[in-house]
Amino acid sequence: MAEAATSTGAPVGGARQRAEESVSTSFSRLMRATTSRWGMLTDPPVVAVATAVPVVVVLVARRYGVEGAALWVLQLVAALPVAAGLLFTLALLGARGRVIEWLAAVPFPVENLNAVLNGLGETLEVTFAGEVPSTERLNADLDKVHSDAFVTESAPAEHRVELRIGVVDSKRNPARSNHQRYARVRAIVDQALVPLSAAFPIREVRIK
Repeated sequence: MAEAATSTGAPVGGARQRAEESVSTSFSRLMRATTSRWGMLTDPPVVAVATAVPVVVVLVARRYGVEGAALWVLQLVAALPVAAGLLFTLALLGARGRVIEWLAAVPFPVENLNAVLNGLGETLEVTFAGEVPSTERLNADLDKVHSDAFVTESAPAEHRVELRIGVVDSKRNPARSNHQRYARVRAIVDQALVPLSAAFPIREVRIK
C-alpha cells in the first residue's frame, strides 16, 4: 500500500518522524508550561505566592478562634492554588504530543523549537529553496501577525532572511513571556510562512 502524503507531497510518516526527532524526547515542566497560556499556574514560585496569603489568613483565623464553616472556606481557598497547579500539570502531560502534531503538519522543518520551549530565542532564520521574497512582502505578512515581528536581515544571495519574533522577556512573570514567544512563533509560521511557502518554497526555519 502506498504511504499517505501531505498536501506538499511529503510522506506523512516522514513528517511525523522529522517532528519527533526535532524536539526533546521528554519535556520538562518548563517546556510543557510554555505551550499553554495557563502554564504559569504550574510554576512553583507562582503557586507559592498565591498560597502564602490565604495560609497566613487561615493561621490568623485559627489564632483568633475562628471555627466551623468560615474556617473551612478559608482552608479551601488556601488549597485552591495548589489544586489548580496539580490539575494544570496533569493537563499538560500531553504537551509533547501536541507540539509534534503541529510540527508534522507544517510543510517544512522548524528546527531548534527546544529553545523556545525553554524560554529562549529571538529570531527566526528562514531559508528558501529558491527566490527570496522582498522585505516589503514579508513585513506586510508579518504585520498581520504582530507589529513587533519584522525582517531584520535579508540575504537573497544566500536564500535566507532573519525575522524578529518580537517578544520581550518579563522579569516579573517569565512563564507568561515564554508562552507568548511560543505562541508568536507558531503564529508567524502558520499565518505568514506557510501561506508564503506556496509561492516561495521554504527549505527550513531555524530558531536562533
